[in-house]
Amino acid sequence: MNKVETMETVTDMVGLEFNYVFEAALYFSSFEEAFNWIYLSKENPNRPFSDSELIKQLALVTPEQMHEVHANTAGEYMVLINDHTYITKTGIAYLRITR
Repeated sequence: MNKVETMETVTDMVGLEFNYVFEAALYFSSFEEAFNWIYLSKENPNRPFSDSELIKQLALVTPEQMHEVHANTAGEYMVLINDHTYITKTGIAYLRITR
């Protein structure tokens, strides 16, 4: 897994040009690592859910939803559907981009 390759791939995927500002650009080598930072880390200023809300969200994930996105676990599903994650063959990028 390579951080530079992942970020270059994501840049191509989203067609980034000049004048874009990265609010956050992080690299993860596994779904578990991505899930832990996005949903559990107190250091993530844009953490989408409180602990109790996250438990509710995880409980609502159905096997059918996981199957649709080829996720093996509810946590993996949450990473895959996150608006700011990009999955590549070299890793997982988390980008918050503004123009």
